[in-house]
Amino acid sequence: MANVDKNAMRNRLLEERALIVDRMERTGEYGLDDPMSDELSELSLYDNHPADIGSELFERGKDVALRDNDKLMLQEIDGALKAIDDGVYGICKSCGRSIDNERLEARPSVTLCVDCKEEDERLHPDRLRPIEEEFLYPGFGRTDMDDTSVTAFDGEDSWQAVERFNRRSGYIHMYEESGFEEHVGIVDDVDQISNEEYKNQLP
Repeated sequence: MANVDKNAMRNRLLEERALIVDRMERTGEYGLDDPMSDELSELSLYDNHPADIGSELFERGKDVALRDNDKLMLQEIDGALKAIDDGVYGICKSCGRSIDNERLEARPSVTLCVDCKEEDERLHPDRLRPIEEEFLYPGFGRTDMDDTSVTAFDGEDSWQAVERFNRRSGYIHMYEESGFEEHVGIVDDVDQISNEEYKNQLP
């Protein structure tokens, strides 16, 4: 077992746990105790497009992340306290070797030594990434059947079908192809000054 003062570590863990619990209680789990409609003074959110409440959705998502992070920290602390009670505190759960005292001092709730933690992060690089990334990249990754013998209507075909609704006769998608002159859209005369002209007049 690592040569650490278990009583001191227990006290640190209990203090940290009390701080987290107090923070969650004071903030109502970062405001998540109240429904989002109360924050907006709305009876219902069904008639609101997400873009109309984008700032509120962002703040709500941030609150969820803060709440979940605190819950994960509580789980780690409770696991460390149980390890102290079981007499296995300071022992790496993966390799069974002692965890360095410096690492325990820096973060008393750790359960893996430095080497095992680095190996765990190497084997699971996506663990800290948002789960949505598995669906968003690569594009149409879940339903892309172009390189297979399947001829079904896949994700790319769905996007192309939807894209057709935005095609209008006479509508130019690319600004560069529109033939606009450089001065179109300016507000003041100074807007006509190009970067090259500006640089040339510098001393």
